Amino acid sequence: METELVAQLQVASNSSLFPASRITTLIQNAYKWATNLFIWKDLVKAKTTSTQAGQEYYDYPSEFRSGTIVRLEIDGDPYQRYNFEDYLDYKENNASTTKKMFANYGRYFFVHPTPTSTGSSNMDVWGAIQADELDDATDETIFTNNKPEGNEAVVSRAFSVAMKRIDKEASKDANDESVAILGKLNLDEAKATQRDQRLDHPKFNVPNYFGSSRNSGIGQFDYQP
Repeated sequence: METELVAQLQVASNSSLFPASRITTLIQNAYKWATNLFIWKDLVKAKTTSTQAGQEYYDYPSEFRSGTIVRLEIDGDPYQRYNFEDYLDYKENNASTTKKMFANYGRYFFVHPTPTSTGSSNMDVWGAIQADELDDATDETIFTNNKPEGNEAVVSRAFSVAMKRIDKEASKDANDESVAILGKLNLDEAKATQRDQRLDHPKFNVPNYFGSSRNSGIGQFDYQP
């Protein structure tokens, strides 16, 4: 990626404007930006912790990026993820609900129903971690083995930052290209998941509006002009 960036900048490898250390920094920062732009499945990991009796909210695991918990289970039971405001509204409007749900808010996540007892390693959460930094020339990105276009997007982002004060139009075009590439790759990930068949999830519950017999009240209209 460094070699490609130097080629796109059309400078010598020992350029005083873009020395080797600057090229490395540009790629490193662009990679951090790219891996934080979306939630990438390669960066989603599981973390096990314990519930506390009567406690509704918990600190985010230090390894997780804010707002990225995508799945939560307590004692093996899955909790559905909801928007934080909807989570609060639903609880307020349904005071006696036992619906199992959770929501993210900043560096906290909230669970309902509130655990009635302190558990022991009984809560599992899945969230996105920070990608490993690119320290060595042989380091691979999360895109290297399955999404090579992602590496191209990283180079485009690095080029955009490098050209920001030199050619604003070229910088903007490169940034737009990078966002478009990464957006498509992330959408492709989502589409791949959508093709998976959901287990034990009903599609549509369509009643028989016409009834099963003439004596059935379903589908009959009582017309009294």
